[in-house]
Amino acid sequence: MSYKIIDKRCNKVQQYVLLILSFFLFSCEHPDLTVVVPNENLRPASDFIKNNYEMTLFSAALEKVGLTGTLNEKGPYTVLVPTDAAFNELGIFRPSDFDKMNVDSLKKVIQYHILPRRMLLRDIPSNGVDVRYATLAGSELYASLGSVGPNGGTPTNELFFSGAKASRKDVILANGVLYVLDKMMKPQFDTSIQAWLEARPTYHVFVSGLKKFGLWDQLATNGPFTIFAPTNEALEEVGITEETLQTLSPEKYRADVLFGSYLIYDKHFFVSDAKVMGIIATTGGYTYQLKNNLHEMSFAAGEEYPSFILSYYLRLRADRTVTAPIIAQVSYGIRAKMDYLCRNGVIHDLNQGLVRPEQAIK
Repeated sequence: MSYKIIDKRCNKVQQYVLLILSFFLFSCEHPDLTVVVPNENLRPASDFIKNNYEMTLFSAALEKVGLTGTLNEKGPYTVLVPTDAAFNELGIFRPSDFDKMNVDSLKKVIQYHILPRRMLLRDIPSNGVDVRYATLAGSELYASLGSVGPNGGTPTNELFFSGAKASRKDVILANGVLYVLDKMMKPQFDTSIQAWLEARPTYHVFVSGLKKFGLWDQLATNGPFTIFAPTNEALEEVGITEETLQTLSPEKYRADVLFGSYLIYDKHFFVSDAKVMGIIATTGGYTYQLKNNLHEMSFAAGEEYPSFILSYYLRLRADRTVTAPIIAQVSYGIRAKMDYLCRNGVIHDLNQGLVRPEQAIK
């Protein structure tokens, strides 16, 4: 009789043990349970950047300008980090290359890549174009987010900051959030378009043409303007050089066609703006009539195969009718030479000319 009592007690103990074990086992398998484990994303910004293989040059720039400690502070910060490949496109391959630069100018550019706030993708207006945000540099950058087209569908969420695409989004940090950019943003801060162009010899013929045909002085005003700046070689291809300019009489030619075709008035467009507009609207891009003329210009953008680099396209037609002949159409995809943000607009390099002098005769 006593053995039976002991057996019953043992069975009850075993049942209790099994019950307790099953409770823990089922608890561990609960899908809502979150286990805190070490994660590199929980590092503060500077530490995360320093330990990321594709961000070594941005980390070196932070150290060069004295911002490494700042980005390890409480924050919060939103850090927009160009990859090493983005620096390479600008001719920067090693940390020692920063020694050749003015430290104060470099610091302002790096500060432009930092927002003194925590901004997730969900905080940016969907289908917003050039929404402004304050940066650590004291100036504003522009965020554009193309999400859903007119027919709905799955959101694409293509995000750009002042023309640079965010290839990775919402990387959570201990003191904010990080985005990876495919190129450097290139703010010129207080520099006007006029001053920027005149300081660069590669656009010398373009500058001379703008001056001769009465289009130069306006580029020192508030604007805004979008400029597709043809190089000296690009203009030479369409028969315009310093020597031939001397023979052209402004009274004989339509200035707003010959040189005005490179200008968009009252708009500042990054190349990415045309891409975002292509997501938002079925037509995409921007079509406009040249100032004081019937000629129609179209500005569009897309990612070309196989590089998938965001490129822009220009097309000039004789007028706005469907049957109007195309005078010129060009495409351009050198990422490092687009989206120079000046005080009164944006400049894009252009390696092809649009209009020959004989096509602009009155």
